Amino acid sequence: MRVAVAQTPGTSLKEWRATLAELDKRVSEAREQGAELVVLPECAWPAYSLGSVDAYWTARRAGLPGTDFFLAHLAETARRQRIAICAGFVEETGERLYNAAALFEADGHLAGSHRKCFLWDFDHDHFVPGDCIAPVPTCFGVVGIMICADARLPEIPATLVHRGARLILHPTAWVNAGTPADPWNPQPDFLIRARAAEFGVPIASASKWGAEGTTSLVGSSLICDAAGKKLVQAEPTGSGVFVAEVELGSPHATPATGAEREVLLSPDRQPVRPKDAPEVELAPVPAGSRRAEVLAEAARRSPGMPPAIWILSDRYDEWTEPAIQVENTLVLTQPTSGMIDFGGARVAAISARSAATFAATRSLALNGTHLVVIFGSDVEEGAVRARACENRVFVAWARPEGLAVYDPTGRPHPGPFTDSGRSALLPLRQAVDKRVADRTDVLADRTPALYSF
Repeated sequence: MRVAVAQTPGTSLKEWRATLAELDKRVSEAREQGAELVVLPECAWPAYSLGSVDAYWTARRAGLPGTDFFLAHLAETARRQRIAICAGFVEETGERLYNAAALFEADGHLAGSHRKCFLWDFDHDHFVPGDCIAPVPTCFGVVGIMICADARLPEIPATLVHRGARLILHPTAWVNAGTPADPWNPQPDFLIRARAAEFGVPIASASKWGAEGTTSLVGSSLICDAAGKKLVQAEPTGSGVFVAEVELGSPHATPATGAEREVLLSPDRQPVRPKDAPEVELAPVPAGSRRAEVLAEAARRSPGMPPAIWILSDRYDEWTEPAIQVENTLVLTQPTSGMIDFGGARVAAISARSAATFAATRSLALNGTHLVVIFGSDVEEGAVRARACENRVFVAWARPEGLAVYDPTGRPHPGPFTDSGRSALLPLRQAVDKRVADRTDVLADRTPALYSF
């Protein structure tokens, strides 16, 4: 099917007439380009950054039309243009406000809706979190909807595909986590493509650009296929409609052990908060190093030096133990059976196959791990970065090509991690704070009672 994402500028409550005209324009453009479905951004109507709940209701009293008006307008637009529309909007339920999205089919029928479950920082000032994760049956297949930060919790798309979604629609307003000169957000950079590949469904993300209030937005709307291949992507700035041919996916099941499911799905289990951790010297074991030489070098290190973790980036027959500790040096050679407490740090190692899906790393993070080492090449870089970002842990990727390290945002750690300048200090304390923004904690704000996979 032909799917479009519309990128629109940030707006304000008082600009609602211009906002409505902008949305109508983008829907018309999508239809003109042959799209059968168009996705509009998060809180496309009337705005995302409301200022306050009082400001919203003041605008309503001053003439801003409410939820019923917008939904009726969407239904009529879908029917007139003969195009399905998914749009984010502010939903009124009594005095409560929800950050919601609705999906109308091309005949104007309301197929279903979703309320954002994982609220971003200032969402808490305006909105009540949603309490349901349910895909929507449509004439073109079962569709999941997630809104912006919902995508940061792997359990939400996992639940959607487990319940039958073959396509995920993603109204969003990606907030700038970089700088004004270098705008950045992990979702358009790598996370959305990693989600699509992991769960086997295409994802269409429509974002805002510019600013709303004091919040800077990064645009970058995209559509990727079920293998995580980017089909089309917008620039960080500028409005427009971007269209791609999309095939519905064949969702992948989430592999998890019984112990992992107990950790991930127990509604009463609280995450183990990581303790403050020291800086750790991280280094690859040089290619061709002999076991005796490595252990002798570890024994010569001064006890006053920072704790060191040395990692084999390739397998050697003489190494049979997964982990060897010599004084204040830990040598990791292969996946471990669990966490290792070392020098105030909690460390674990898993296989590339285990890292390709979220369950193993997620359960380790919920048990307080600071650093996860991944052994092997059988995993995509996007998935490795996702494991770091979604859990706010350091990840070291050991493979024959060398050692790559990612910080808790999912960005590459500068290193160096080479044989010649082979060590770098990792500030593991950065893995203690699980907030991606104020009031937005990727572990504490999970709602396991809503999940199934």
